[in-house]
Amino acid sequence: RDASRAFIKIDNDDLPPSPGTNEPCQQLRVTGTELQVQVALGMIDELLASPLGSELPVSSQRSDLAIGAAASEAASAKTELQRVVPKSQVSRLIGPGGATIRRLRDASRAFIKIDNDDLPPSPGTNEPCQQLRVTGTELQVQVALGMIDELLASPLGSELPVSSQRSDLAIGAAASEAASAKTELQRVVPKSQVSRLIGPGGATIR
Repeated sequence: RDASRAFIKIDNDDLPPSPGTNEPCQQLRVTGTELQVQVALGMIDELLASPLGSELPVSSQRSDLAIGAAASEAASAKTELQRVVPKSQVSRLIGPGGATIRRLRDASRAFIKIDNDDLPPSPGTNEPCQQLRVTGTELQVQVALGMIDELLASPLGSELPVSSQRSDLAIGAAASEAASAKTELQRVVPKSQVSRLIGPGGATIR
């Protein structure tokens, strides 16, 4: 719990044996953010795979590093989303001298590009389209697309909406919400392994 920052609980009630075994099981519940749950399950798997009588593996005692590395990797992972945009809307996205698209890039921190080639019209229209590409972290892409949708829905000739100029707040709020979102994963554990997870006086599970 201390190392992973997840809440780990083992139910007292016995469950039926897993298929192919005669040993009863108990329910393991791991609750926390997605990252905390992943780290906790990794440490649990490592402990149960280690020789009987061994200490909690050293690598499991370095979860702060694991959490930091995983969070950094998740934050920097890049994704690209493509969308077709009616050609008549492209000039609104680009703006005079490219001013609007630059502001969208600066505000969302995503890379936004519109391909020059015309694409066939969308079903039910006669207007050609162009390909919009938005690249960045998942959060940056979501913020950029939200601002683009807001801009294209606003009246012609209007400025980039004020709410689109506050994306730092949106990014911070979304990041905070994602970081604090709780999840619970349940797994059955053979009863003979439960004592290894709990440890003397509950030392290991703590």
